Amino acid sequence: MKTRYVLTLLLILGLTCPVIAQQLDLENPLPNWIDRDREVDDREPAVFGSAVSAPAEGFRIPAEYEQVRAVVMGWAGYTSMLKQIARVAAVDGKAEVWVVRGPSSLPGVSAEQYTRIRCDLNTVWMRDYGPFGLNEATGTLGIIDTIYRHYSYRRYDDQVPTRVAEQKGVDSFSMDLILDGGNLMVDSAGNLFMTKRTYLWNRGKSQEEVDRLLKEYYKVHTVHAIDYAGYPGSPADGTGHIDMFVKLLNDSTVMIAATEDEPFKSACEKAVEYFSSLQAPGGGDYRIIRIKCWKSGGTWFTYTNSLLVNNVVIMPSFSGHGHENVQAAEAYQRGIPDVTVRMVNSDSSIHSGGSIHCVTQTVPGP
Repeated sequence: MKTRYVLTLLLILGLTCPVIAQQLDLENPLPNWIDRDREVDDREPAVFGSAVSAPAEGFRIPAEYEQVRAVVMGWAGYTSMLKQIARVAAVDGKAEVWVVRGPSSLPGVSAEQYTRIRCDLNTVWMRDYGPFGLNEATGTLGIIDTIYRHYSYRRYDDQVPTRVAEQKGVDSFSMDLILDGGNLMVDSAGNLFMTKRTYLWNRGKSQEEVDRLLKEYYKVHTVHAIDYAGYPGSPADGTGHIDMFVKLLNDSTVMIAATEDEPFKSACEKAVEYFSSLQAPGGGDYRIIRIKCWKSGGTWFTYTNSLLVNNVVIMPSFSGHGHENVQAAEAYQRGIPDVTVRMVNSDSSIHSGGSIHCVTQTVPGP
């Protein structure tokens, strides 16, 4: 459980993150998993939220395909890719861009759309350590501050949600659960989807307790947990996150990777079976769209790790795979009416266990 220090102790330790202190190697970012040659086990993170109870009724997590106010990124590597994502989000998606530890400006992003968040970072994987934007009936924002999976190594990353909350003037609700945002998908009807990796991260809690916390804090009524590639052992993609092979396009349409490469094939086919057995919100079956993904040289190349920003899909593309890139774009266009697809090359990040979705987080509109 996160240690909640008082403010004076935080000031003594110098961990309140008012200015940028850590030097990052932007040319050699840390992967989505722990790099034991460069990272050492550290103390418990000194992080606290403005509230330690669940948000009030009226809060919920909007689905990614609902209105997006802003896209949040962390300036800790793959900066060429981040610049392209920011430009598409701002120009095509008409969204704000918030960058933790960001530069003074970004090409293609107007000053009115751009916010720098002054906070230190360990890694670029913004999806996993926050923030999670919540929309209240009044239109105000809140952030659920879960425990980042790598909290004992990446203490700066784990404190990002509360720092963003402080600087944007919104509440931060501390949750006693280890949860990476890449392993969290919600629809607009109160369903939460994840892999069973969340249960393994929280071995000290029963499955029932994990589900209770998810329902209480995220205001969902049903938790759906599926296998990941390599379950129950080490995840074959290095993460075990649902966004590496499944993507909700709307309340009744889901995109699932298709591959002949094991153990990914088994996990993908089980996901197809799972969604085929469910009734979509509002009745009827899920429409399942398959999208080719593959394993090569130990890397899982996935197109489901995309970002939806106001009916714009920011989709990863990979060099030397022009045909597959086009097929993936066409699959998104089949799944979402009148969608605009923009490709961003992800050669740089995919070998470290993530792509477009992993390096971004969305804040709900308006």
